[in-house]
Amino acid sequence: MLWNDMFETGLSKIDEQHKELFRQVEILLDRSKEDRIPETLKFLGDYVVKHFLDEQGLQISVNYPKAEAHKKLHAAFTARFSELKKKFEDSGGDLKFEAVTEINSVVVAWLKEHIMIHDREFAAYYKQQNAAKAAMLGAARPAAPPLAEAPKPTPKFWRPELNTGISKVDEQHKELFRQVEVLMDKSKTDQVPKTLNFLSDYVGRHFGAEERVQAATAYPKAEVHKKLHIDFGRKFRELKDKYEAAHPDSKFTALAEISRIAVHWLKEHIMHHDKDFADHYKRHQSGRPEGQKKRGFLYRLFHPWG
Repeated sequence: MLWNDMFETGLSKIDEQHKELFRQVEILLDRSKEDRIPETLKFLGDYVVKHFLDEQGLQISVNYPKAEAHKKLHAAFTARFSELKKKFEDSGGDLKFEAVTEINSVVVAWLKEHIMIHDREFAAYYKQQNAAKAAMLGAARPAAPPLAEAPKPTPKFWRPELNTGISKVDEQHKELFRQVEVLMDKSKTDQVPKTLNFLSDYVGRHFGAEERVQAATAYPKAEVHKKLHIDFGRKFRELKDKYEAAHPDSKFTALAEISRIAVHWLKEHIMHHDKDFADHYKRHQSGRPEGQKKRGFLYRLFHPWG
């Protein structure tokens, strides 16, 4: 609801991240989702930092002349958000909602102004630099044919009976299993922190997309399904924190626990809940006019993360 096309920068990754920030703020605005406020604030804090780093990386890649000034704006907002988050955590009773209202007001106002003035200015510069670079390369040599993307391996924990019949959903489930396999591989211990962060982010986006599709198709078990997502997200964060706090000698044991619980939960959840939802979704889609099926809910919501 807060997103407007005027915020488009033309840089797809940045625009999608901006939209996700607005989606999370909308959760804070919804009084029916008060139980999700703490985890949403934590997600917002982490996601803002990731988004800022991505943006700053793009600016460095094209030698953006205002990169340092832009970085200071990011740092100032991060500090302000941390203050407001602490204010919420220290408040009680009705003051908590007042604190959330203040966070919403500050975050929305800052995002809108920052995107319209600073991010759009950078986006214009970035596209100009890339266009100039492409022109130079094009003049120097003909374009190479695109390389075919190598198919991803089927994860070892995957079984045919886990297929829901919805390709985007099944591919995302397989990706979750692939990432868990990295945690179990002792030869890839250097990838563990990055993999845990990826899993945490990917799980959140996958669950969020699934929940929005369920709401849009009036899935009768949507609230129960959403609670299962929340419970797993909370458990995963607890296990991740346990791993990070563990003694070096105990870290692989902590990883084994994460892997065991994640694999078991995923299999059970897919078999008993996701397949039930998939049946509902396919029935819903079969009743839609043919022209509306090609780019239905799952395509629009799951495609960016497929």
